[in-house]
Amino acid sequence: MAVLQDRGRIALASAIAAQPLYLAWGRGLPEWDAETPPEPSTATALVDEIGRRLITAVQYVVPHAEGEIELPDGSRYTASAQPSKWVHARWTFDYADAAGETVRELGVFIGGEMAEGLPPGQRYFTAAQVVDAGELYTMERFEGFTRSANTRQVQEFVLPF
Repeated sequence: MAVLQDRGRIALASAIAAQPLYLAWGRGLPEWDAETPPEPSTATALVDEIGRRLITAVQYVVPHAEGEIELPDGSRYTASAQPSKWVHARWTFDYADAAGETVRELGVFIGGEMAEGLPPGQRYFTAAQVVDAGELYTMERFEGFTRSANTRQVQEFVLPF
């Protein structure tokens, strides 16, 4: 049986890190607040996308017991000057992005296309401004939270390859 090699994984990570990466958030379904369903592995979109933000920062990371990047499962990573098979992606949303909306799902999208005629430098896009969603890399569903205009939301993922 063929086994994907580390150099191949690094090549994949490098190819993805060079693409526009978006973090989209969605309303999901209100019944998820009582019982969140498992995430499917075949989804191509969020159930009810609110909007998405272009990536703020991307870097390669490696596992490190005392690393400064910690994930919910307790695993830790540290930045790497060399390409690796792990990509740390961060999105910093503006205060007004989706203010007042209930968010129950997140999705990392690779590539995609936004509507023509939008202001240069725009980094947050409503669902109506998305022409092609791109490829859904990962998604997460959870009990909803309401976006506050008083909070600058930051989301981080370590994407494994």
